[in-house]
Amino acid sequence: MKILGLGGKMSGCTLHRVVVPLAYMGDIKATVTDVPTYEILESEKWDIIFYNRLSALDSDWQEVKKQMGVKVVMDMDDDWILPPNHLNYYDYLDRKPIIENNFREADLITVTNEKLANKIKPFNSNILVIPNALPFGYHQFTDTKVEDERVRIFWAGGCTHQHDLDILRYPLQRLKPLASKIKMVLAGYNDTDPVTKYIWDSMFNSFTCNGSLPYTKLHSLEPINYMQHYEYADIMLVPLEKTDWHGCKSNLKMLEAACKKVPVICSNVEPYNRDKDAPVFWVNSQKDWFIHLKDLILNPNKRIDYGEKLYEWAKENYSIFDINRTRKAAFENLIKA
Repeated sequence: MKILGLGGKMSGCTLHRVVVPLAYMGDIKATVTDVPTYEILESEKWDIIFYNRLSALDSDWQEVKKQMGVKVVMDMDDDWILPPNHLNYYDYLDRKPIIENNFREADLITVTNEKLANKIKPFNSNILVIPNALPFGYHQFTDTKVEDERVRIFWAGGCTHQHDLDILRYPLQRLKPLASKIKMVLAGYNDTDPVTKYIWDSMFNSFTCNGSLPYTKLHSLEPINYMQHYEYADIMLVPLEKTDWHGCKSNLKMLEAACKKVPVICSNVEPYNRDKDAPVFWVNSQKDWFIHLKDLILNPNKRIDYGEKLYEWAKENYSIFDINRTRKAAFENLIKA
């Protein structure tokens, strides 16, 4: 089976939904590129073109399929209709008709969860739910850590999560009496332009009580090595607003923490609480953030125990080697159809 993946190296979505699945599929020939030149398109008799959301070939899928004789697999890991307060809301108004046409033209659509699948079904009924999964123990997804004398409270993400980090603004103020024991680690920081810097500085203030708690900023990394950030984590916080849009996302943050055996304190909302058996600390009210944080800060053995439990749970349920069997079988059946 020969698969041409489309997507850019700076896209985390491409990494997790195209690159990693193809890299660990086995017994296939695959190439991933963001610029499908004539030479690449003609270099093999491709069986499948596989991409996430948007690609360089979106303008005429009918002609692509006619000329190349390929099946097209589109992956979707997020809702394409953004809430009005989202940073990329207006950009996606323009992309909406392109994405919806891609739904119609795809021979198969893979998605991360049933909720997202149900939203796409009016456009195309040939949908397969394949959750995010990781190659635990391989490449950047190992449990290597950098030691620190302080307990590092960690958050990682992008500036589109400003409203989620605002959830922590008041609960984290209760950590001030424990300031000598902790360090706040904010990963993904970016100040490349004034607007981005303004948003990140607001997020920084929410996460560090306006800089009054000890802190470290970790600047953004490329997807190929972004897991280095998690080497500086002892407790991970996953605040998330309860919205229909968030409900279409995946549990990836939980899996990333599991790779490094980092215990997680998480908002009890979708998509995370679909995994009701996950060994994490659920937040049902604002006071729970501090209750769980204090408990884990003062109990190092509990941190280790729950980090190990999360790792074993994630490896059992979300290993790319297991999940990929479903994906590979679907691809093989698609070619035969």
